Order: sequence, then structure tokens, then C-alpha cells
Amino acid sequence: MPARSTPRKAGPALTPLLQYCSRAVVRLGVWRTTLLFSACISLMSLGLTWLYIRLGGYGEMGEAFYISLLVPLPMTLLPGGMIFALVAALEQARHTAHTLSMTDVLTGLHNRRHFMQTAQRELDLAQRHGLPLALLILDIDHFKHVNDQHGHDVGDQVLVEVGRRCTQVLRATDLLARWGGEEFVVLLPNTGYEQAHQLAERMRETVAYSAQLYAAQGAVKVTISIGVAGTVAQQPTTLDALVQQADRALYDAKRAGRNQVWLAKPLGSFTPGPLAPR
Repeated sequence: MPARSTPRKAGPALTPLLQYCSRAVVRLGVWRTTLLFSACISLMSLGLTWLYIRLGGYGEMGEAFYISLLVPLPMTLLPGGMIFALVAALEQARHTAHTLSMTDVLTGLHNRRHFMQTAQRELDLAQRHGLPLALLILDIDHFKHVNDQHGHDVGDQVLVEVGRRCTQVLRATDLLARWGGEEFVVLLPNTGYEQAHQLAERMRETVAYSAQLYAAQGAVKVTISIGVAGTVAQQPTTLDALVQQADRALYDAKRAGRNQVWLAKPLGSFTPGPLAPR
């Protein structure tokens, strides 16, 4: 059995203060931050010089006023600008890396990692306040045939188009993510079973009636199958259990002929069944 690779430890996270400062540099801009920093250093130098002269009993500041105010400027403008430019570049890179780690590169949707983190928070919130929540898993029918007959470029276009069509149907509070391969997953906060069924059916119809692409070999007809699962009031559940329920319902939809919406069986509730295509 091959040995498992040891996971690499993550680097130390930025402290809240450092995060605030780096974001402030990006918001203000490098040169504004540099000028503000230089002005603060010059005023600090002037204040310290005035205090030294006052405590030493040297009388008036005289030329020391201009020296203490102007000398720090060239010493802080160039180095400060370079440092703040580096800070801004690092913050931008950090933000880009964070965004990419949560995004599916092909479709531009959220990825599985982001979905699991967000879905767990939403599930905890729903169970704490007794709110309904539904989860959908959808799969593109005969996607392997699309790849084999039209090529992977067309297959990629199908994935993008299905994601785009599903996004048009969903609400602003819903979360659509690419689950893996030709599968997508949808989280529907504050949504009961009946409303989830209706939304899933609209998604199925939207894809079936409009998500067509044209390749060299002709039109590519696309349909999807969807499994629906949801929480039941006063019955605690886990995110993994919801995913498994939706996945089993998706399997039933595939086995029943595809291009269908099937409902998972809530704990202690009705038997799973299809929401037949119209």
C-alpha cells in the first residue's frame, strides 16, 4: 500500500491588525499611504525636537523647526513607497489566492470546498432557529457521451452553460457550486420541501429547453437529473446525511430514465418519488 503523504502545514495567518493595515493600504492607494506616513513621521520628528528643546531649556527652535520637519521626508518617501507598494501587491495576491481557492476555474462557480464551509454554517443556523433548508444535487445526463462524440471542449462548454442556466433560476440567497465532474450542488436556505421541488423542476426545465450548444457534429441536447433532500423540523441532521440523501435521490432519478427530479425520503416521512417532467 503506498504511503500517505504528510499534509503540509499552513503558514501563519495574518493577525487582525496586520490584515486591517494591509487592506487600508489597498483602499487608500500606495502614494496616499506613503504621503500620509511621511507626514506623520515629520510631525513626530517636529514634536520630539520641540520637546527636547523645551526640556533642555534651549529657548526658541529656530532652524531646528525646518530641519526636524523636512529631513524625514526624503528618508521616508522612497523607502515608504517601496514598502507600501510591496504590502499592496501582497494583499492583492492574498485576495486573489483566496478567491481562486473558493472558485471553480472552468465555470466560475463556487467550488466544493467553499460550498461545504458555507453549507455547514447555514445548516447550523437553520437547526438553531428551526428554519427549513434544502439541498439539491444535479447531474448532466449522458455527459460521457457528449465528451466522446463532440470532444472535451464541447463538454466544457456544456458545463459552463448548465451552470449559467441554473444561476438564472436561483435566488440571491441560494448557493450553487460545482460538486465535481458533471455534478453540481445547490443549497437552498430557508426553503421547505415543496418550494425546493418547484425550484428544482424550474432548473430542470430551463436546462432542458434552452441549454443547447452547436458543435461540428450538430446540436448538443442537454438535460439534467436532480435529487432533492431537506431538513425536517425538530429532527437534527448533518450535512453529510443531507448530501447522501440527495445523492441517493439523484441515483433514483437516473435509474428511472433521467431528466427528472426525485425527492429523497425525509426521516420519518414519505417515500421517495419523482417529480415527473412536464
